[in-house]
Amino acid sequence: MSSSGVPYCIQLKAGADLNTGDGTGAQYKAVAVGGTIAANNTTAMGLLQNKPKTNEDAQVGYFGHMKGVAGGALTAGARVKITTSGYLAACASGDGACGKVIAACASGAAVEGIFDFISAATTY
Repeated sequence: MSSSGVPYCIQLKAGADLNTGDGTGAQYKAVAVGGTIAANNTTAMGLLQNKPKTNEDAQVGYFGHMKGVAGGALTAGARVKITTSGYLAACASGDGACGKVIAACASGAAVEGIFDFISAATTY
């Protein structure tokens, strides 16, 4: 895995307990403005970088090189969107993208990518 790149982040108050680990837990999943897990590009503010408990500060990466959690197998270079439970999924024709993954991965795995949540839309 590449290790360079520092994402741009904001702090949001965690609206739920997000302190479970990476992969199957909340870390690296998409977070909504209310500090809960996001369900699509429109509600997603970015990807959770830490493991906050309810009402603690959630560090949310909204732009740059960071990790996300795959909701299905992804190929290197795949354009991705946010889907149910904050997972990354491959974009279909017409889907809005929030990023592109750097490496292939299996479903449920943490994967590196380049992301931009500033203007991510559900469709284009």
